This record gives sequence, structure tokens and C-alpha cells, in this order.
Amino acid sequence: MISILISVDEETRIALLEDGYLVEFFLERPWAKDIVGNVYKGRVERVLPGMGAAFIDIGAGKNGFLPLKDLGGKGLKAGDEIIVQVSREGRDLKGPRLTTRITIPGHYLLLLPDWGKVGISRRITKPSERKRLRKIVMNSLPAGFGAVVRTAAWGEDEEAILDELSELLSLWSEIMEKFYSLPAPSLLYSEPPLIEKVLRDWFSPEVKDICSDNLEALNRAKETVKKWEDASSLVEFVYHDIPGVSLFEAYGVEKELDMLLSRRVPLLCGGEIVIDRAEALTVVDVNTSSFVGGRSFEKTALRTNLEAAREIARQLRLRGIGGIVIIDFIDMKSERSRELVLKELSAALKRDKRDVEICSFSPLGLLELTREREGPDLVEKLGMTCPYCGGRGWVLNEETLLMDIKRRLRKFLTSNTSEEIEIVVNPAIKGRLEDLRLEWEKACGRRIRIVEDASLPFEAFKLRSV
Repeated sequence: MISILISVDEETRIALLEDGYLVEFFLERPWAKDIVGNVYKGRVERVLPGMGAAFIDIGAGKNGFLPLKDLGGKGLKAGDEIIVQVSREGRDLKGPRLTTRITIPGHYLLLLPDWGKVGISRRITKPSERKRLRKIVMNSLPAGFGAVVRTAAWGEDEEAILDELSELLSLWSEIMEKFYSLPAPSLLYSEPPLIEKVLRDWFSPEVKDICSDNLEALNRAKETVKKWEDASSLVEFVYHDIPGVSLFEAYGVEKELDMLLSRRVPLLCGGEIVIDRAEALTVVDVNTSSFVGGRSFEKTALRTNLEAAREIARQLRLRGIGGIVIIDFIDMKSERSRELVLKELSAALKRDKRDVEICSFSPLGLLELTREREGPDLVEKLGMTCPYCGGRGWVLNEETLLMDIKRRLRKFLTSNTSEEIEIVVNPAIKGRLEDLRLEWEKACGRRIRIVEDASLPFEAFKLRSV
């Protein structure tokens, strides 16, 4: 069963719990709007065949990146006007990634205005239901239009599905009217606020309660799910108003969120997984850590890997990790053990709404998978590049730093005649320098004063005359 928690203050945070476990986390800040899913009328600024891309001005500050392969052979030139959708937020100095394959999402359907095919969610497994839904949609779509039937449509009345299809077609007509009437660049369609968006994508009969610490947000949730009456009649709406205990604290979510920026994630068995991010991929290492298991190492490795597979699937969803993921499970000799771990990981990822493709184990025992990327992951949203190490993930150790200061001091003294020198350092290194001060004064024949400055990174320092 699923619980949806909505916490609203200066920002909106939404947590999804499956059987009590946090599996999805969403964040919206008024000053940092998410533009993924927005549709724009853009103007082509540059076309670079060598990069296989065009750069499109959508009025969002940075030009968007449009892969030329999305155009299906259609030619573009600077100055052309084009309809595009943001498929991924920009990262670092890069602008947002764009696509011309527009999708307009609803609760039951995903409208594809220029596709001409009907797809059915892979989670709808009953053949007769897939056939029924395909027939409903195919018989009602205009020529040239396509759609994907979402999981929420499973068992839904034909009338409800067709009503939503009509709404989506009307919305597309409005978008096209704006495209032909507005100048480029212009916003043609924007995704709804976070509460409505999450409920549209996640509300189902499995949702047993929706809880919020904000009455206005709770009422908005009630109004949103009214559209899906059969499912909404079963859900309980709860207003959280316990003095001194926040909503996320009451459900144990705050504690879990505190751990999301950590590299290390403990497992119940005593093992752990270690998650490291690189520019092009994410690496996950599985360790037995404090788990010693029984007499057989193969059984110890298998038990740890099975639990790690479930936790890795959860962490990928929670942290919003996309792109290439390399998993280094604990080595197992048995091919049967590897198959069990692969099966466990696949089962755990079935509830993931993003596309995931899992490869088999490599000759080195590594497992590779790819997960659809949708802009910055949670670490990028909640964190920033470390001001001390500049994103390297490490700083100079004390001995290296002390030798660097000593070399710089010698050079400084060759062009300075002051009787007293100040060395300004981070407080963490001041004690070690004080221990060496008399030795350094004797060696250089000058008085040395050690001054601390908490604003300096650990490995930064200044030399100055007094």
C-alpha cells in the first residue's frame, strides 16, 4: 500500500511510502521551477551537424539542446521556428535537453500528437485487459495521433478514459493555436504544480492515505483526485497537526532524507552499499562490512547481494539517479547465485516509472544498467559542490599541506624583510602549525604568528607581513 505525504512551508516536499518504506521524493521551490515537460515555441539559433544537434532559444536563459536525430530527417536552419518539449533539465553550463516528440500526460493516458501508435503500460499484464484498452483508445484517436495507456487505466471505465482523451486533445488544440499566434520564443504549455503532478502520475487504488501538514494543500489534493472517483472514494485524507512533531518526522522520512547525501547506505544484514557519482556514470559497490554470515562465504555473499539489490533499486528511485549505473556486487562463484541476484534486482525495479534496462554480469562480475534521466538528481537539488575540495571528493592531508606551507614560506621570505610573518590558516590545521612554530622560527630567523580564519578552506592559507 502507498502513503503520500505532502509537506508545505517555504517549499513543497512530497514523499511516497510503499509499505512504510520511502521510495520516491519530490521537491518544488518557488524560486527554482522545474521546466521538464514544458512545451515551447522555439527559434533555431545554430545547427551543428558535426555535433548532431541544434541549439534552440526557448526563452529560458540558456539555449536548449535538440538532437538532430529527433527530427527524422527534417532539415533545420537558423531562424526556423519549431515546437519543442523539455525532456531533461540543463546541468552545469549546459542548457536543457529538448525533443520534438511531444507528449501530453494525463492520469490514464499519455497523448502522442505525432506518433500514430498505441502502447500499453508494461505493468498491465493481463492480455484481455491490454486488448480492451488498446481497442478503446485506437477507436477514438484522430488520424496521426498516438497514445500510451498508463497503468492507472487498468480496470477503468471506458467513459472515464475517453473523457480524459477528449481533454488531452482539446489541450493539444490550444497548444497549437498558441504556436501559430505567439512569437518565438514562447511558453505554450507548462506542467502543473508539484502536488497535482505527483497525484496525476502516482495516484491509484493502492494509495491508502494522503497526509499533509497544510490544509490548503490537502484540499487541493482532494479536488485533484475527485476526477478519479472510484479510486478516490477509498483513500483517507489526513491533516497532520501535532505540535513539536513535523509530518516527515512522524513517518521517519526526515531521518531518511538526512542519509540521502551520504555515500554509504547500511543494509539490515550488516553489509552496506557505497554510491559514488561521476560525470558520466554512477558506481555502486556492495560490501559485507560487519556482516560475517555463516560457514559458507558463497551464502554470505548471496544474502548480502540480494538485500543490496533491493536497496539499490530503492536508492536509484529516491536519489533520482539516471544514466549509466555500474554495480560491483560481492563476487559469487555460482551462476545460479548470479541469476538470483539479477532476478531480485529486476523485480525490485518493476515499480520504477522510469525506463530501466539491465544488462547481464560482465566477465569481471560487474552489472551494468541504464536508467532514464530526467534532469538533476537529488544530490544536485539538495547539495552543492564542496567549497573545500571543489568537487574532487578529497583534500590534501595535513602532512602534505604543512610541507606546502613551508615551501611557500621560504619563497615568501626571499622577497620580504619583515621581522614578523603571519600565517593565516583554517582552524583545523592551526594546532599542528603551533607545534612547529618554534622550529620554523629558528630555521628562518623570523617571528611567526599563526592566525586562524574559519572562512578559509582546509587546504587554503595566506602569508603576510606584520
